Amino acid sequence: MTPSEIGELIARCTAFSPGHITGFFEKPENRKLDTDLLCYGSKGAGFSFKKGVTTSVELYKSKKKWYEISINNSLTTNAEVSKWVVQYYLDKFDFNFYIKINHFIDIPIGYGLGTSGAGALSLTYALNKALNINLSKEHAAQIAHIAEIECNTGLGTVISEFYGGLEIRTSFGAPGIGKLTKIELNNYKAIILCISPLSTNQILTNYSNNANSLGEKMVEQLLLSKDVNFFLRMSHQFADFLGLTKGICAKPIEELKRLGVDSSMGMFGETVFTLVPPNEVSSVTSVLKKFPGTLIVSDIDNRGALIEDFD
Repeated sequence: MTPSEIGELIARCTAFSPGHITGFFEKPENRKLDTDLLCYGSKGAGFSFKKGVTTSVELYKSKKKWYEISINNSLTTNAEVSKWVVQYYLDKFDFNFYIKINHFIDIPIGYGLGTSGAGALSLTYALNKALNINLSKEHAAQIAHIAEIECNTGLGTVISEFYGGLEIRTSFGAPGIGKLTKIELNNYKAIILCISPLSTNQILTNYSNNANSLGEKMVEQLLLSKDVNFFLRMSHQFADFLGLTKGICAKPIEELKRLGVDSSMGMFGETVFTLVPPNEVSSVTSVLKKFPGTLIVSDIDNRGALIEDFD
């Protein structure tokens, strides 16, 4: 179809999902059958921050179902997770619309910041509302969870971004099924240095049952302490166990340690992160500015993904 065949605007909805960093995790031993994907995922701990993905959905009258996806106003054919989500809605629900989708992403892609999960989660929220399908928040989020698993881009990101805060995921599964303990952090800033992308496969190649056992123990320990610095130290220990702290992230982490600040690497990226009170932001950023990469300072997102507006 051509733009001249698109009818009037029917509805518009915008939704937001925060970005997310995983500090450590435990993955299931084997992938279950597709019918059990809602019970599949990962345990672990991480945090959501207020920069992320805002997704706009516009519905136009059309003679058939079709859609286009843009990222920061540029058309793309590479948004595999988002394509999976929108195709789910096209297949499951009866409507004839042209769907114009735009992801506005204000964090780097491919650095372990949860952008694919945030894009999928904000998209499913916006589609559910704009199409007036009336799925519950949990049901809509479950679609994003399955999309991430099917596209091999994440296991526990969606449930984390669904709730926000510093989360401790204590059981496998999608929102509404998996369990977590959420700790709201109101007096901390996330400071993140994105140096280089890192392949998920590269990490999982070094992953072992021993790493899984370590992740499981860390979940139990963090549940007892609920302490931010304990989370940072365990995250560093986990990354070190996987052999990830000897690369280009080693020097920034070492410099922060000299400053008395614990930090680690995000799963999955050559990304250094820490959580500090506001009065420590200046000294930490002064250290990290000496290194190449994109430096992000953000509040913690304690709300989780949400609908921003609807017309």
